Amino acid sequence: MKKTISLCLIFYFFIWLPSDTHAEVFKIPLYKLAPVKSVDLRCVSAEYGIKIPIPERWKIEKAILTFNYVNSTGLLPGKSRIVIKISNYPVAQINMSPIIPEGSAKLSLPVLLLKPGYNDLSFNVSQHYTMDCEQPCAPDLWTTLKLDQASLEIEYSLKPVPLKLSSIPEFLFDPKISPHGEVNIILENTSPEMVTLASIAASGIARKFDYRKVLFTVSEYIKPGYDNILVGNKDFVQRFFLGNGLDAPKIEGPLLKIMHLPKEKTADSTAASDPNHALLVISGINSDHTKLAAETLAIMSSPFPDTAEMVAMEFTLPDIPMYGGRLIISHDKKYTFKTLSLSSHTFKGINPSARDIVFRLPADFLIKPNLFADISLSFSYGAAFRSDSALNISLNGKYLRGIHLDNPDGAIIEGYKISIPTYLFKPGTNVLKFEPVLTPLIYGKCENIQTENLFLTLFDISTFYLPPMPHFVDLPKLELFMLNGFPITRWPDGHESMIYLANPDINTINAALNLIGIVTQKNGYPLFDVQFTYDNPKNFNGELLIIGDITSVPENLKKITPLNLTKQTTVPYPVVRSWADEFSMAYSKQISNIGPGRGAIMEFQSPYADGRSAVLFTATSTKDILSLSEVLMEPSVQAKIEGDLSLIDLDTETEDYKVITFNIGKKYFSGKSGKVSKLDLYLYTYPWLYYASVAVVIIFLSLAFFYLLVRYRKKRLKIEEKK
Repeated sequence: MKKTISLCLIFYFFIWLPSDTHAEVFKIPLYKLAPVKSVDLRCVSAEYGIKIPIPERWKIEKAILTFNYVNSTGLLPGKSRIVIKISNYPVAQINMSPIIPEGSAKLSLPVLLLKPGYNDLSFNVSQHYTMDCEQPCAPDLWTTLKLDQASLEIEYSLKPVPLKLSSIPEFLFDPKISPHGEVNIILENTSPEMVTLASIAASGIARKFDYRKVLFTVSEYIKPGYDNILVGNKDFVQRFFLGNGLDAPKIEGPLLKIMHLPKEKTADSTAASDPNHALLVISGINSDHTKLAAETLAIMSSPFPDTAEMVAMEFTLPDIPMYGGRLIISHDKKYTFKTLSLSSHTFKGINPSARDIVFRLPADFLIKPNLFADISLSFSYGAAFRSDSALNISLNGKYLRGIHLDNPDGAIIEGYKISIPTYLFKPGTNVLKFEPVLTPLIYGKCENIQTENLFLTLFDISTFYLPPMPHFVDLPKLELFMLNGFPITRWPDGHESMIYLANPDINTINAALNLIGIVTQKNGYPLFDVQFTYDNPKNFNGELLIIGDITSVPENLKKITPLNLTKQTTVPYPVVRSWADEFSMAYSKQISNIGPGRGAIMEFQSPYADGRSAVLFTATSTKDILSLSEVLMEPSVQAKIEGDLSLIDLDTETEDYKVITFNIGKKYFSGKSGKVSKLDLYLYTYPWLYYASVAVVIIFLSLAFFYLLVRYRKKRLKIEEKK
C-alpha cells in the first residue's frame, strides 16, 4: 500500500513539475506549399509531390494530413486507389469508388518519417476502367486533388538551442520554420547609427530565412518567447548584462556570442534562462567594431564556428558587380545549363515531369524586339519512339518550339540551335521549361507496351546566351520594386541608397526593418551600404526610400507625389478604358486624405537628383505603416502592385487584400550602363515616332522617285521632238 502511494506521489510530482517545453500546433493549407489549389492526376498511374519543410528546431509530436478529392465515375472499383507516401514510404491507401466519387481523408502520419529538411509527401494514383486491355491515358482516367481543402497540422515542441555559432544559419534562422520567423533587436537608442547597425543584422537574418517571411521588432528590453539580438557597443552591453543579473561578456574586439535567452530575475537576484530561444550578442569596443560584427553575422552561411563566441578580425567582400543578385544572369555571356542549376537529367516513361531553368533579368534591361537569345542543346533519346514524340520548350508559359524526335533508332544530338526573340523575356523571373512527350512505337490494343526504352537525356553542357542589352528604363514602375527592390538594389548592397524615416518612432523603425528584409530576400544580398536618416535628405543624390505617416512627410515631397498629399489633395478617377488597357483620368481637387486601415505606396522622381527615384510608404498612422510592411510580405499582394501609386486595404478578415493601382504621375528615365543612342531613347519612349519616321521616309522616297520619273519623261519627249 505504501509503495502504491509513493508511486502515485511521484506520478503527480512529475505531472505538476514546471516545464519550459510545451507543444505548439502549426496548421497550413497544402496549396500554400504546392502552390496550386487543385491537381489533376491522369492516366493509368500518376504522381504529385509536395515538399514538407521540417525545421531542425522542431521535435515533432504528431502530424495530421487532411485532404479532399474527386475521381472519375468511370473508374473500376477495387482496382483504383490513391497511395500516400512520405519519402517514398507508403503510409496509407484509399480505394476510389465510381459510386461515391467525392471523398475525404484524415491521416495520422508516422512521426519517424518526418525528418529535419524537406520531406517528400506524394499522392500516387493507380487508375483503371476495365479488367481487360485499356488505353494508358483514356479520358476516364482522372482524379482531382482539392489542395485548397487540404491541410497539414503538426504538433511540435522546440528543441534547446545549441550554444554554437554554427547553429545560426541551420537551426536558429532556418527557412523551414513556419509560418514565419520573428526576431527582436535590442538597441540602446534609436539613433540613425544604431538603426543602421540593426538593419545590417536584419538584412543578414532575412537572407538566411530565404523566402520565408520574417517579422522584426526593436526594443530596449528582452522580448520573452522570441529570439533576441543585442546590438551595441561595449559599455551598453555590459550595463545590459549587469542589469539582468548576468555576467557580462569580455569584449576586446568585434564580438559575436550566442547564449540561451535570459528570463526575468528570480527572488535571489539570479536570472534563469529559456533554453529554447537564443540571445545573440553583436558588440565591440566602438561602433566600427560593432558594425564589423553585424556584417559578419549577415554573411554567415555555413555551419562554422562551433564555439559559442568569436572575435571578428576582418571582413572582406568579393567585388560586387552592379545589377548582381539572386539568380541574375548577365548579358553577352554564355551559361551552361549546369551553371544555371540544371544538371544532366533523364526523362523516362510515358508522362515524365518537366524540368525548369529559372533565372532573373535585371529590372531595367532595355529589351529590344529585334534581338535573339540563343540556346544550344545537347541531348540523346531512346529507340522505337512513335513519330509524334517531341521535346517541347516553353518560356514563361508560352510554347516556343517542339523538337521532333523522329529517328526510330534513337540519336545523340549536339549543338541543336534554337533562337528565342528577346521580346518574350521579361524583367525579373523567367522560366525556361523542357517538357518531353514520349510515346512508344507499339501502342495497339492488348499489345505488350514497352516503356523502358522511353527516355530522353538533356545534358548540362547545353548553353544559353543572352545578347548585349543596355540598362535603360522608363519609370515610375512599382512592379520593378516588387521584383527585386529596384532601384534600391541597382547595387546589390544598397550603395547610393538612403532610407529616410520621416517619423522615427518604433512602429516606423519596425516597418523599415521589415522592408529591408523583403528587399534582401528579393535580391538575395545583404544591404550593407544603405544609409538611414531622420532629416529631409535635400543634399542626397541617390535612390530614396521614404517611410512615414502622412503628417510627417515634408511639404516639398507631398507636392510631387502622384497622389498629392497636401491639404488640397488631387485625386485621380478612371473615366474611360481604352483597348490598350489604358485609362483616361479625371482629376478632382478636394480636401481629403487617406483613411485609417489603408496604406499607400508611391514612386516618383527624386526632387534632389534627375533620374533617381523616391519610393514612399505612407498611411495615416505609424501603426498602419507597420501593418503595411507586414501585408507586403504576402506574395499575392506583391503581384498586384504596379504603376506609380498602389492603395492597399489593411483591414481584412481574410488574406485577400484589395490593391488598387494607378499610373498617373510624370514619367522619367533611368539608365546606368550600356550604350543607348538618342535615337534608341526616343523610339523606345515614343514608338509612334518610329512609325511617323517610316511614313516620312516612304513619302520622301515616293516623291523623289516621282520627280525622277517626271524628269526622265521630259528628257524623252525632248529627244523625240528633235527627231
